[in-house]
Amino acid sequence: MTWRDRAVRGIYRAGWTTLGAVPPGLLRGPIAVGAAAVARTHGPHLTTLRHNLSLASGRPADDRLVAAALRSYLRTLTEVLALPRWRPDAIVSRVHVAEAPRLRRRQAESGAIVVLPHSGNWDLAGAWACLSGFPVTTVVEVLDPDAYADFLAFRRGLGMEPIGHTEPDVMRRLADALHRGRTVCLIGDRDLTRSGVTVDWLGHPVRMPAGPALLARRTGAALIPGVCQFVDSTRMIIDLGPEIRPADGSDGLQSMVQQTADHFAAAIARQPQDWPMLQRFFARPEIAR
Repeated sequence: MTWRDRAVRGIYRAGWTTLGAVPPGLLRGPIAVGAAAVARTHGPHLTTLRHNLSLASGRPADDRLVAAALRSYLRTLTEVLALPRWRPDAIVSRVHVAEAPRLRRRQAESGAIVVLPHSGNWDLAGAWACLSGFPVTTVVEVLDPDAYADFLAFRRGLGMEPIGHTEPDVMRRLADALHRGRTVCLIGDRDLTRSGVTVDWLGHPVRMPAGPALLARRTGAALIPGVCQFVDSTRMIIDLGPEIRPADGSDGLQSMVQQTADHFAAAIARQPQDWPMLQRFFARPEIAR
């Protein structure tokens, strides 16, 4: 384990035990000041973030947009650390999903797979879903064993059923979850398996995971893309897009993933600051030295 991994694990462990007791309003000022200062730097991660925001928004990402994305990132982090202490009614009141009746109907009819990008607070979305009649089964990226165990415990505490992405029979277990009436919620803008599908994102080629589309074809469950975005200092929406119909063959698979990308790209272009992608997504930018 690297020093960075140990530091991140320490931050999460300390945060889950202490930060949840800090009123969110007390954190907004320091977060804003810190984000504005960091936005003016040019380290590798900030260069990557600026590149991603520029292509996602269709305009050069200035320091204001980068600072807004960093504020969104830090808001998500502090909310994740506080989530275990929030009351169920507080969680439910923070999230609005206009298309929840459609999602409920499709879950009852065929099962539902909701695929999300790294926008807004997807852990808050999962907690809301579990409290609103959509028990979530999800896939967790396996990092070092201790951090993985911490995140398993965190998500289980919110009502989710997490499965490690390197565990055996992941697709079979997700299909079983759908048959048990659970909602499968998957992150769809990072290709952890390196076997994804190349699609177009506002004129730029990107590689996105094929797993959600493959699972929908295998099970007949509804495939619904969504994007989480903050509305104000306390509320978040989940913007659910049109259901993506199954299509056969490699061309059909590519079409299904493309439709997912189209919904992601359109929503994120409207509010790019809530997609603080610090990792490579588009072609690698030149790193400032």
